Amino acid sequence: MALHEPGVRVMMLLLTTLLIGIIPTTWSRAIGPSSEDLALSAFSLDANLDLGQNVTVRHSQLRKRAPSEQAIVKGRRLDCLMSATVDHATQINGGVRVEESFDEWNILITDDRGPDDEGWREQDVTPKYQSSGIQANLGALTGADPEDTTYLYYISQEMGTVDGNTVYPSGAYWGNGINPQGGVIIADWNRSPRYALSDFPISSLSRIRQWSQAAWGEWEYWANAVLDNSGDLRYVIRSWVTNTATQDQIVEALRATGNDLLPGIRDRVTFNRNSEDPAEANAFYALLGTPNGASTGYLLASHKGKIGIKRVGSISVWNHPFGGLSLYTDRRDLKINMLFSFERVTNPTTGEPEGS
Repeated sequence: MALHEPGVRVMMLLLTTLLIGIIPTTWSRAIGPSSEDLALSAFSLDANLDLGQNVTVRHSQLRKRAPSEQAIVKGRRLDCLMSATVDHATQINGGVRVEESFDEWNILITDDRGPDDEGWREQDVTPKYQSSGIQANLGALTGADPEDTTYLYYISQEMGTVDGNTVYPSGAYWGNGINPQGGVIIADWNRSPRYALSDFPISSLSRIRQWSQAAWGEWEYWANAVLDNSGDLRYVIRSWVTNTATQDQIVEALRATGNDLLPGIRDRVTFNRNSEDPAEANAFYALLGTPNGASTGYLLASHKGKIGIKRVGSISVWNHPFGGLSLYTDRRDLKINMLFSFERVTNPTTGEPEGS
């Protein structure tokens, strides 16, 4: 048939529409297949660009049934990245290097207005942790002393330069609690520069564009200042999760494992990576594949040279201050939190055949 015939044009239009619906439109780091048995197209793992929902809640109830299968696959791929050596992670990622190639702290923690100043400025912010009970319960959650937590908050506020090129303030901000003695990062007020990408080309923004970069920069700076050691990161807490995609997946994980109610901190539900219960294991990977989970895991995957090869071993979820609430509770009344516990990988994958 000729291309100018009506039927052919309709068919081409339908195919084009289908392809556009499949291709991801959000800029971020492309991730290739992590193993032969996960033959899906490349997609973004570092979902930090979807975390800017600290103020506005898009939906009021936890009723949406989330696409768990997609999140499970994404979580498993991220697990492969975390569990691999630096070189193998690059191989898994389609040849694109995963390991960060610059010191994030040196970009954030500067106020000299010199040639390396990218426009970040430290500020104070209140309230911290949004009354989510994190500091009060930090000892019970991780064994850390809350008095050892220092809150660091940086905002992209002024013009700067990168390699002699002008960069513009995006209004992005990163506010996280850093507890070096306890090995804890508390993710609190964070907003990526996603909205600024429609006004400026990516090359015109600071190199700190993702939560995993900013959080690691703050952690490395303060952990080295206090302990002269940034490798002992053991936990990340996501304080008051407002991202709707993550909230939906939390509800699905609870429902899939037989939990009819949102738990409180005392009866918080923990999903383990190595669980022999398939439902729990799938729930773990689904949570790891959420925007909040993926950005946490990507922090580990992209800083192996400094932190060693670690991965998420378990994920706990709870509501503050009350548990025992219906999964259909109006989410404006909730403050859901997540605890990601890390484990060291003793036998990282290398990409080489066994016995070679």
